[in-house]
Amino acid sequence: MIKIHYRNLHGTTNTPWQKAFRKCGELSLGNISSGGFPDEIDHLHLGGSCKGSCSIRGNPITVTDVKTVQANTGCAVSIFFGDPVASRFRFHHDLLDANIPKLKVYSAALYGTPMWRSEVIWVLHPTDEDVFKLVEHKQNDTILFTGSLTPNRKRVISALASAGIKVDVVGSGGNISPKFGEDLVEFSKNYTISIGIAYDENRPKMRYSSTRLPNAMAMGLIYIESDFNLAGVFESDEIIQWSNIDDLIDKIKYYQKNIRKGSEIIMKGRERVLENWTFNKLAERFISGGE
Repeated sequence: MIKIHYRNLHGTTNTPWQKAFRKCGELSLGNISSGGFPDEIDHLHLGGSCKGSCSIRGNPITVTDVKTVQANTGCAVSIFFGDPVASRFRFHHDLLDANIPKLKVYSAALYGTPMWRSEVIWVLHPTDEDVFKLVEHKQNDTILFTGSLTPNRKRVISALASAGIKVDVVGSGGNISPKFGEDLVEFSKNYTISIGIAYDENRPKMRYSSTRLPNAMAMGLIYIESDFNLAGVFESDEIIQWSNIDDLIDKIKYYQKNIRKGSEIIMKGRERVLENWTFNKLAERFISGGE
């Protein structure tokens, strides 16, 4: 059994990664600070909070740390990045520039931006299929949105309200307190349609989406994603997206009346997600060094 050492700011948000890695080998954990690596490692994985000088704690893991550990153990190294903030990708560039053997950098963000590099392997943010299971949803004309209520999201939701469409916001600043994991799955049963709204208008949108997309599809919600460019990720009959406010209003009203058609599309997208974009699938790719 291979020895996997996983570094991250460990908490509830990354327990799915821990669970997935344990299916691949013997797992040990460490934080995002420099030093303290085991003497024997077959695979070192660095999570999203490992960002070098951009890390939220002092004395972060450095490129020298990674290079030394790899040289001492001969381990393979993978790192996953999912933050659409370009400056935080600098550490990953530095790792690539250090010519560390057996290194793979995976990212779910910044594709197509000046910070992207050909050596980086693109992936979609995954879902936890053991938590976000297919459930039955009640017919409800109120729309579900999960996430913090940013100015851009307030603007969109206000426009929907003006069109007579009510939106329940589950998250910071919303009318319903945040819900996660199995609590969110149970709560989602009260809704038919959920929507995606970009955090703001400035973050890159090519081949990017948050976990809302795969989670909603996994649960079987009719999910109308915002205008992220997901060409080549999903076929046109596997995803529903909106391009502007009028388009979003039209699509909400259409799928409120045509639930079966919306569900057929989402179920195709769900199959795509479960085949490719789950924590288990990505953990296997990281450990195998898959492209």
